[in-house]
Order: sequence, then structure tokens, then C-alpha cells
Amino acid sequence: MREKKDFFLELANFITRNAYYIIAVVLVFTIILGFFSTKLKVNSDLLKILPQDSEIVVELLEEQAFLEGSDVMVAAFFLNDNAQPSQIAETFHDLIQNEPTFLSFVQTDLSFLFSYGIINLSQTDLIYTMYEDLQSFSGLLNGNFTYDFELFEKMDSFLEDIYGLENILQTGENTDLISTYYTLSPDGEVMIMGLTFNKPSSDLDYVNYIVPKVDSILTEIEKTFNIKTGLTNSYVTEYESNRTVMEDFRLTTTLSIIFITILFAFAFGNFTSSIIVLLGLIVSTLLTMGLITLTFGELNIVTSFVMAITLGLGIAYGIHVMTRFSKEIEDIGDFTTALASTYKGILFPLFFGMITTVIVFLTLFFMGLPAFNELAIVSSLGLLVFFCIMIFFVPTLIYALKVNIKISPFTAKIDNTFKKFPHFISKNSKMIFIIVVPAVSIFSVVGLINYTNFSYTPPGLISSNSESVKVGEQILKHFGNISFDTLQYLMRVDEDIETVKKELLDTGVVESVNSLPDIIQENLGEFSKIKTQLEGLSQVINNPIIISILKKYNLYSDSLKLIDAAARSSDLYHFTLNIMDIFPEDLRGNFLIEKDGQKYLLLEVTPKFSLWSNNGIKIFFDALGEKGENILGLPKATYKIMEMIRQRFYIPLFLSFISIWGITAIVRKNVVQPSEAMFSLIISVLATFGVSYLIGIRATFVTVLTFPLIFGIGIDGFLHIYHTFSNNKTNFWNILKSITFSLSTTTLSFLSFQFSRGELLKEFSLTMSMSLGFTWLFTAVMFIVNREMLKKFWKRKK
Repeated sequence: MREKKDFFLELANFITRNAYYIIAVVLVFTIILGFFSTKLKVNSDLLKILPQDSEIVVELLEEQAFLEGSDVMVAAFFLNDNAQPSQIAETFHDLIQNEPTFLSFVQTDLSFLFSYGIINLSQTDLIYTMYEDLQSFSGLLNGNFTYDFELFEKMDSFLEDIYGLENILQTGENTDLISTYYTLSPDGEVMIMGLTFNKPSSDLDYVNYIVPKVDSILTEIEKTFNIKTGLTNSYVTEYESNRTVMEDFRLTTTLSIIFITILFAFAFGNFTSSIIVLLGLIVSTLLTMGLITLTFGELNIVTSFVMAITLGLGIAYGIHVMTRFSKEIEDIGDFTTALASTYKGILFPLFFGMITTVIVFLTLFFMGLPAFNELAIVSSLGLLVFFCIMIFFVPTLIYALKVNIKISPFTAKIDNTFKKFPHFISKNSKMIFIIVVPAVSIFSVVGLINYTNFSYTPPGLISSNSESVKVGEQILKHFGNISFDTLQYLMRVDEDIETVKKELLDTGVVESVNSLPDIIQENLGEFSKIKTQLEGLSQVINNPIIISILKKYNLYSDSLKLIDAAARSSDLYHFTLNIMDIFPEDLRGNFLIEKDGQKYLLLEVTPKFSLWSNNGIKIFFDALGEKGENILGLPKATYKIMEMIRQRFYIPLFLSFISIWGITAIVRKNVVQPSEAMFSLIISVLATFGVSYLIGIRATFVTVLTFPLIFGIGIDGFLHIYHTFSNNKTNFWNILKSITFSLSTTTLSFLSFQFSRGELLKEFSLTMSMSLGFTWLFTAVMFIVNREMLKKFWKRKK
């Protein structure tokens, strides 16, 4: 015991003798790392959860390459009575052409696909007339007439027919092309235009460039035409998500520091010491953010709330130190001796508590996912920094600044309340037990159901009041059911299209399946009738003499090739495949792609419900089964990511439980206390998930982090309370106060996310805050209740 006492006294002497040197060194590092902390960014890309060479990411990038331009930015124009849609669209068209990364407009009128004449093949009157003239002309040629006015007359008539056919077949090109670039709502109040670019919406650097660029163009449109505009869809939501996460990170970090400082001042009633703790928080935060910047350069979607975690946990060290030190300095009077006594009482429990929490975070490495690996590292770094600053630097500041730690009258009242608290709990233990145990049991059962029904569709990172959401709602209001987000499905060209469509519709989750043959039939009519009309015309057109004449007059165009394709196609599906060679490559890629030496036709699949809410992604892809592999794009990747997290999360959950239980058993030298502690913490989280379920919060890849976090946070309180209960019951009230305020500051830190705009962070905030509340219930209340009930039980037995 004497060796330990000497160690604590030597440590306290070292702090006091070298106070100014320690402060100087910490300030230098704070300035350096604080500079780097200003460069810290947040990347909200969901794909950053995975290794960038993982099969899911590689497959998604390949699919995005196939579907170049599949990401759509939707520009909405809210028109007034004087607005001319075509004029606005033409102005916007001309301005956006100056952007080098702009790819094309999504031509909302599907007839643009048939500017080569497909939809006008049903112009039978001209085709019949042309067929008769061509037959006569061909007959005259074959009759070897060398000079005959009838031949010239038929030739003039034939050429006139060809020009007429060209005019009809090329209607889509000769009419106002701008009109195919926009769509008006039925009430005429809203016009939308879809834009594609040569870089995907997953490229956040590009997103952060292009959205403000297009927004500036729309601002110019607003000034010119005196209308309102807006943006929505993939590029905009990614932009707003990333910006929101970054702003929320800064806001919540600042608010956490402010809230914690206010609570600290409330608890200790000393303004000067509160300012010192505030300085400790700021220094710890800057050092941690600087180290994160140097280590990773940016935060990801999982680590974006790391400062709330480290602030909440880190301040607990400061509260334990100040709570114990304020009492020791009042009793002893000498700074060094009081500090040594403080270290003797709390240093080892705090150290082991910090180590167990770090171990909890390190178990996330076993998930094998970079985002969770980064969370493990940055959280552990943050805890180490906060531990050192709060345990050693804050006392150094108090000593160097000669701060007089006095207990205010208000603080004395708080202390008296906590002195009476154990007696109050003991006196009412039976009533508390009867109320708490059934309620917590019911909540835990509901919470287990919530956890096992893991949601693949967490709420968004952006607010429901964000621009993109509001614009999207306005579009739906004026247009009804319109979507730029239908899913692309790969069908091998040798498969039967009707069978594939039926199989998809039979899953019960698909509203409709559309293909190019469907669109052609909708515009063209019954193909068999058109084919009959065109067969004879095709035979005449393919006459070598006529081909030479057509080529001489530059009239052997793609339009006439379509006639030939229609004539030699057995059905509509084969006609669709035959005309692909006529389409330009950029248009062909919208319907036919080649992958691994196999050709695939792209089908448009419309789900019956939203994939991004109410666990839609899981329901949809579970119903599709193996067919889900043929779906292209982000929804399939998101499904696989969530499924991977769900399967792998059990590993750190199990390891964190075992490691904390084992370390606590070694420290306390028994197995009953760690078993009680871990059971209490598990029930705390399950009860939280039960309450969360009742208020509409589902278990997601973020909220499930509550389990290991509460294990790491809650075990600190149990270690302190076990240590004090065993060694010094007279200070039991003091440790209850310390635990209460440390959990309160941690709760305040997480509650700061309620001021964020992202719904995902708000849900995580509520889940963690409620879990901390249940943790306090089991640590500070049920700990006493359980012992009182056991004492009464054994008394009755005797």
C-alpha cells in the first residue's frame, strides 16, 4: 500500500513542479494540431463503409460505367402566367452547354427515341403510294426503256415520295428538339428537365462542384424570367447530405462543449474551474481532430459523430477528477496532497474504464469494414487524448492559475441531495423494483424484436425541410406519380422477354416492367400489320438499281434501313434487336449493353413502393431473390452493404461482451460483479430499442452501435461503484454524484445531435441518450435496489 501511495504522491509532485512546462508543451501541440483540425472534412459516401476493392464497389462502378449518365439531376421551374416553357428551356439549354462535364438532357418525351422514323412507320397512305410508284419505276427499269418520258415521270414521282418519306420519318429531328427536353405538369404550373453528366453522383468532389454550378445558372434563369427554380434527385441529395453532415459535425461539437460546460458549472458552482474544464475540452477536441486529419484526412458516415462520443466520454474523466479533488482539497487543504489522494481513489478505476472502452472500439476491427475500422481508431485516439488532458492537464491548469476550488452553497445543496439519495432508494426499493422490472422486461422484449428486424433503410442524412426534399414534394404534388429512379434490369437477349416480365411481376414487389419493345408497340401499334405493309416496299428498296439511285441522291438513310429491318424481323422483339445497329452508340447504350461477352437488353423495373423507407430495400430484394443480381445500381449495393453489416456486427458485439466481462472479472477478482454489470447494460440497450420501436425508430447500421458504446461507457460507472462500495462506503454518495453528472454530460453531448438537420444523427442521438438514461437507472438506482431486495430476501430466509 505504501508503494502505491508514494507513486501517487510522486505523480502529484511531478504535476506541480512541472506545471508550466506541461502547459507550454500542450499549447504548442494544440496550435499545431489545431491548424490541421481546420482541414478536416466529412465524406458522407455510403460506399466508404467498404474496402474500395471489394466486390460490391467494383461491381457498382462497372454498372455505373455501363449506365453512363444514369444519374439524373432534376431541375424544376415553377412557372407564372407570363412564362413561356420553351423559351425558358432553350435559355437553360444554351447556358448548360457551357459546362464541359454536361452530358445530355433526359428527353422526357419518349418519341425522341424514334426520331429515326420508328413511330412514323405507320404512315400507310404514303407507303402504299410509294410502293406502287416504286413497282412501276422498277418495272420500267427492268423493261430496258432507254428513253421514255414515263420513266422520268415515275422517277420524279419516286424521288418526291422518298423526300416525303424522309420528311415524315425524320419528323423527330426536324421539329423543335427543345420540346423533348422538358415536361410540363398537367396543371401547367411546373416544368422539369433532367440533366446527366459524365461523372457519377458518387464522386463527391464532383458533386460539390457541379451542384453550385447548376444552381448559379438557375439563379440567372430566375432573374431573367422572374420565376422560382429548384434542384432535386441524386446529385443534389448527395451534395446536401455531405454538406449537412459537415455542418452538423461542427455544430454538434460546438454545442456539446457549451452544454457540458454549463452542466459542469451547474454541478460545481465554480465559474473559474468551469472555464478551466472548458479549456480542457477545447484542447482535447483540437488535438483529437488534428490527429484524425493527419491519420485519415476526413471522417466517414460512421465516424462523423465521433466527437460526440469522445466529448461525452472524455468529460466523464474530468468530472470524476473534479468531484473527488474538490472534496479532498476541502478536507486536506494542501494542493499536492489532495491531488495525490484524488489519484489514489480514481486513477486506476478511470484507467481500466478507459481501457475497456478502447477495447470495445477495437473489436470493430473484426467486422473487416474500413469505416468501422476508422471509428475504432479515431475513438480510441480521442479517448486517450481526453483521458490525458482531463487527468493531468486540467489539474496542472488549476495549480498554475492558483484557482481556489471552493464548494458553493448551491453545490453543497446538491451534495446533500446525493447524500440522502441512497437512503431514499433503500427505503423505496420494493416499490421501485415492482415498477422498474416489469416495465424494463416488456421494453426489452420489444427491443429484441426491433433489433432482429434490422432495417436496411436508415433515415437520410438530410433534413425533411431541405431544398431537394421540398422540390421533390412539389414535383409529386403537381405531376402525381413521376420518377426518374426506376431500376434497370439486365435480361439476356436469348431469354424470352414475356417470361422474364411475368416472373418479375409475380414477385409481388414490382409494379411494372417496361422495355424498348413495349415503347415501340405503344407508339407504333400492332407490329404484324406494319410488317405486312413494309415487306413489299423493302423488296423494292433493296433493288440494286434503286439502291444506287438512292445513294446518288444521298437518300439511302437510316430511316430506309428501318423499313428493311421491320420487313425482315419475325416479331417485335427481333425488330427491336435489329434496329440497335442503326441507333448511335450513345442511344444504343440506353437499351442494350454487352457484359462478359454476353448481350443484355435493359428493362425498366418500377417497384410497388419506395425502396428508401420502411425497409423497402430489404423487402424488395428479398422478394426478388437471385433475380436481384440482375438489378443495376446503388439500391442493390446498399442492400448488400446493409446485409454485410448485419451479418458481421455480431462479431464485435460478442467480442466486446467477452472482453469487458473478462477485464472486469480480473480487476474485481470475481465473476458475479461483471455478470451483473453486463446483464444490466444489455437490458439497458434492449429496453432502449423497445422504447425506440414504439416511437418509430428502427434498428439501423448506426443505432446498433449503441450496444458496444453502452458496454464501454456503462462499465466505467459499475467499476467506480464496485470499487467505492467495497473500499469506502462513506464516499458512496460522492461516486453516485460523479456517475450521475458524467452520464448526464455524455447524454447532453449526444443530445446536441437533436440540433442537427440529419434525421439519421437525430435517431442515433435519441437512442444513445435513452440508453444512457437506462444505464444510470441500473448503475445508480437498481444497484442499491438489488442489494436491498437481496438483503430482505436472505433476512426472510433466515
